[in-house]
Amino acid sequence: VRRFGLRGHESCTLEEVGQEIGLTRERVRQIQVEALKRLREILEKNGLSSDALFQ
Repeated sequence: VRRFGLRGHESCTLEEVGQEIGLTRERVRQIQVEALKRLREILEKNGLSSDALFQ
């Protein structure tokens, strides 16, 4: 949410998110990559394209 500026939050850098939750920016990046991968898999499993998120 914070990383992408969702739900009324300003978008933050990996570094800023990491500082807020006590993780390195690299760990935040790893979590982000895994979360986006899972989201893409769920969308594709339900017959949706991950491109639909950005339209």
